[in-house]
Amino acid sequence: MRKNTFKIISATAAITLGLWLAGAGPLAARTMYLSTTGDDGAPCAEGSEFRTLTRALSCLTAGDTLIIRNGTYTGGQIVQLEGTTEAPILIRGESLEAVIKGTDANRDALRLDHSSYVTIDRITAREAVRAGIGIIHCSHITVTNCVCADNGKWGIFTGFADDVHFEGNECYGSLDEHGIYHSNSGDRFVIRGNIIHHNAGCGIHLNGDPEMGGDGVLDFGLVERNIIYENGRDSGGAGINMTHVHDVLVRNNLIYKNYAGGFTVYQDTGTFEQGSKRVVIWGNTVYFSNNYGRSCVNVATTSEKVVIAGNIFVSGGRRGTLEINSDHTSTIVSDYNIHWGVGVESLIERQDKPLSLTNWRNSYGNDLHSVAADPQFAGIDSADFRLAENSPAIDTGMPLDTLKAHLELLGEFEWILARLDSLPDDDLLTNTRPAGAGPDAGAYESGADPAELYDFNGDARFNIVDAVSLILLAGREPENPRFDINADGVYSAADIIELLRFMLKAA
Repeated sequence: MRKNTFKIISATAAITLGLWLAGAGPLAARTMYLSTTGDDGAPCAEGSEFRTLTRALSCLTAGDTLIIRNGTYTGGQIVQLEGTTEAPILIRGESLEAVIKGTDANRDALRLDHSSYVTIDRITAREAVRAGIGIIHCSHITVTNCVCADNGKWGIFTGFADDVHFEGNECYGSLDEHGIYHSNSGDRFVIRGNIIHHNAGCGIHLNGDPEMGGDGVLDFGLVERNIIYENGRDSGGAGINMTHVHDVLVRNNLIYKNYAGGFTVYQDTGTFEQGSKRVVIWGNTVYFSNNYGRSCVNVATTSEKVVIAGNIFVSGGRRGTLEINSDHTSTIVSDYNIHWGVGVESLIERQDKPLSLTNWRNSYGNDLHSVAADPQFAGIDSADFRLAENSPAIDTGMPLDTLKAHLELLGEFEWILARLDSLPDDDLLTNTRPAGAGPDAGAYESGADPAELYDFNGDARFNIVDAVSLILLAGREPENPRFDINADGVYSAADIIELLRFMLKAA
């Protein structure tokens, strides 16, 4: 009898303990550190400071934060980290002087594999054999404010990764291929506010890769406010390449002085259903230097339902601004654009034949509100692609309501229409559109009141106090595009000088 009673008590205790553990929340989040003077013998505990990246990463569980002190650390790490919605994992550099350097032993400087709910912030990943940051078979991975430099193939690379978010990063110097390469059936992605330059191939390459398995398509993407320049010298490729994509909104990007294409929309394998469909290219600026580059937009044969609206396109003179080879021209909409840089009889290319803007309009009904004119940028030599005061692009972009009407008429754009309803109607610098009678064509909106744009202390006035507030605010958040007054892609003392110039002009 006593033996049975003991069994009942033991079972009850076990059940009670199990229920208590099940009801308990996650273990308290810990902050740990990686330091060049750390100790790998330290326990996985709050405040511990480790010496190697391998040891530090091995301690991370849901809710934890790893702060990487300034210094250079051996990379080549492949790690599985599992955060949750309520308790994500954060890996953050003390500053961009926190460097993870690749090795010959492994392909990526830092690779997340079968990981979820992880944020990588403010680190430099460089000189890896393959990618600075690799994200493979993952979901809900965020990479912000990082530098990926001089890596063998890619700055940031994904394969079969859903719900990724890349924002505020700089990716340059990829020796073989691209700055950012998002590939292999990865859905629901945001690529925003990155600076991508001097890569051998594309700035951003989106590729569903049907031959690699999965559904072979990248679905539901937002690509906005990226500055992309001087890519493609060695391997070709567009500023933004879109291969096997569905439902992608590409807006407010600046692409300049690249050596190959501006935007491409195409497929290179797979079925027709895996081809690119429902792509909106709206409010971007593409500029090629004289005698450089290909077309500003290339829509290939199997692509359908592509809308090209409210952009500025400046050819380098070798090719037309638009190269439209789609077999589905009734689903291609192009209008409210500024075209320039090549002879008026060759502005458009259709199946390797040049067309004038007039012929293009008459034959295909496109670009009825577009003009062939010098967009008159503020300062090309200083990479200032904002609009001069007399630019023909001012107030001539496609209004939001007109864009929505085209999408509704084409059909099946429900996801992009929902995004347009939820996103602010703004420009590359987050200035509200329209500031005048209509939105401006291109990536920048002009004409906004400086007191509204640069009232950094919130007193509804525009004066020297705002310059002081700019210095203080940007010191805490230098990557915020609002503080990039001179539109060169970074915050610096030059932005304060530009703000003072605006003040003198407004006085």
